[in-house]
Amino acid sequence: MKWQQLILVFIASICLIFAGNALAQTDININNTNLIRFGGSVTVPENQVVENALAFGGSVTVSPNARVLKTAIAFGGDVILKKGVRVDGDAYSFGTGVKPAA
Repeated sequence: MKWQQLILVFIASICLIFAGNALAQTDININNTNLIRFGGSVTVPENQVVENALAFGGSVTVSPNARVLKTAIAFGGDVILKKGVRVDGDAYSFGTGVKPAA
């Protein structure tokens, strides 16, 4: 291969890596009732009520006085429950653990 071809292959590889990272961190938010993130963490804002909070490759943090009606699940991270939160369903962590407010 010529050095020009090597440079083009290198630039194309870098572009693919950056595009893959951008696509990996995808948020799915259905009517503000289901917070789902692929490739990062999810935070339920303070005083907000959501149906589900799911993080694939990150943690789920439920802020003070927030409420999760069904499930808070973290694959590869923690489920962090701040003071005054309410989870009516289940809280699971397939990674490190569920950390209640101290």
